[in-house]
Amino acid sequence: MGSNLPYAADAESPLKPEELQVLRAQYDKEGHFVGVQTKFNYAWGLIKVNNRSEQQEGVRLLSEIFRNVPERRRECLYYLGLGNYKLGNYAEARRYNDLLLDHEPGNLQAASLRGLIDDKVSKEGLMGVAILGGVAIAAGVVGSILFKGAQRKR
Repeated sequence: MGSNLPYAADAESPLKPEELQVLRAQYDKEGHFVGVQTKFNYAWGLIKVNNRSEQQEGVRLLSEIFRNVPERRRECLYYLGLGNYKLGNYAEARRYNDLLLDHEPGNLQAASLRGLIDDKVSKEGLMGVAILGGVAIAAGVVGSILFKGAQRKR
């Protein structure tokens, strides 16, 4: 499955700054009375850029919609999964994505995102194991040097 499926293309195709600016202008124009669709569109745009703080803001806005507008929850699930994936919050990404797949098992976009999440988790898991292994070896070497040094002083 994984990243060879085209459906999760949102994960790697950033929004152009001028496209985001159109969404931001509409969001700002509506001010305190911003509509749910405008907020959703702006959050979607923020998640698609390559700026971490803007991605975090997009996830925050989508989380607000998810909590406060029950009829829009299903729409938010994929993009909350995607936003958390892009931020490296893989457990959260999987949680939202799995909720969507529970309701829509045939959703190709969500199935593709699941593959991307699984790939990242396994790659980072292997890297974590390698780092821990290196730390353990280094600790063993330092420990043996200290132990040998302590024995010589006796």
